[in-house]
Amino acid sequence: MCLHEIVGDYWTGCGHFHGRYFTGITSDCGSSRCKTSASHMHKTARNCGCPSVVTEDRRVQNLYRTPHPDCVRPSR
Repeated sequence: MCLHEIVGDYWTGCGHFHGRYFTGITSDCGSSRCKTSASHMHKTARNCGCPSVVTEDRRVQNLYRTPHPDCVRPSR
């Protein structure tokens, strides 16, 4: 599958990555069965059955050394 670059924030306290935006930069895998590849065999078909799985190439913009707020247990 092709890699699509995404920029986001990473929390080292829990390993949580929160993607903010895709940059539009892709690494083409060259597979004829990958929907996002330039070599896709069904370029003119409107509804082909090929998977449209997006594999993320993650780039960290902000690094936090705490857990993500969703991963923190509420204190009692």
